[in-house]
Amino acid sequence: MYYFLVNPSSCSGRGLKIWQELEAYLKDSDIKYTACFSKRQGHVEELMHDITSEHAGDETPINVIVLGGDGTLDEALQGITDFEKVNVGYIPTGSSNDFARALKYPDSPLKALKRILECEKPLLYDLGRLKYEKMSDEKSRVIKGNVTSSRYFDVSCGIGFDAAICEEALAAGSKNFLNKIGLGKLTYLAICLKQLFGSKLSSGTLILDGEETVKFNKLRFIVGMNTCFEGGGFKFAPAAVPDDGYLDICAVGDIGPFGVLVSLPSAMKGKHVKNKKIHIYHVKSYEVITEEPLWVHTDGEVYTKATHIKVSVMPQKLRFLT
Repeated sequence: MYYFLVNPSSCSGRGLKIWQELEAYLKDSDIKYTACFSKRQGHVEELMHDITSEHAGDETPINVIVLGGDGTLDEALQGITDFEKVNVGYIPTGSSNDFARALKYPDSPLKALKRILECEKPLLYDLGRLKYEKMSDEKSRVIKGNVTSSRYFDVSCGIGFDAAICEEALAAGSKNFLNKIGLGKLTYLAICLKQLFGSKLSSGTLILDGEETVKFNKLRFIVGMNTCFEGGGFKFAPAAVPDDGYLDICAVGDIGPFGVLVSLPSAMKGKHVKNKKIHIYHVKSYEVITEEPLWVHTDGEVYTKATHIKVSVMPQKLRFLT
């Protein structure tokens, strides 16, 4: 028995079309399944919580397959009540799909489904955990209700420039239209330039594993990576892997906007690390403290600004079907 959590609106409706193709295969193959469809932001988390709560007393883990983008998978992780009782599968249908890119997923959703169905033993992957130590009153424009004090992530957690781009993109009215005609990346490019030249920078302190301290006069962004890609293919942490019990940090500060622009193309192949103002660290936990509140994201999902966050890795927490 498989549960499917489907985001039909992912990538401007592409998710529903892919699900219809996969459902036909499931029926033809006589595979038992139950499909649940998200209707709003946060609904996937609720659905996952309901499913895992219902099966809390089961002796063996249940199989839940998420169909959507990185944000949909991120939502699903928040709803899991007991990670030891859930095997998670993922079929990417979003516009970025950085988790799938890092794991070298097949391009075909049907091939991804078949691989999940044939998986006899789940792999154990790490999860990141963000804790807001001091959050701002300013919330993202797309968020309704309260913000929880902590969140899981499987791809990355960033504060500053990358999170600010995500927040504005989530609220951008042009994103869905451009996605439909295959030009969704134009939204991110325009927002990137706006944030790069127009955002106010803050001084900040990075604390590594509770010991080493790194200070920045003008902090661009700090991102903790569980996998090597974020932002639709930027290889910010070339050596990051999701099962080594560590997070790789890419910290960028005290560098002008033109310096960032020059480095971004090289970041697609992980060559940005040659820039002496871009720092890579390999840690189990870290803290970021900033003078001004900055946007924070987990897997591209933005909820609030913060001036103090703690981020840590939870080794082999996720049972993953692949």
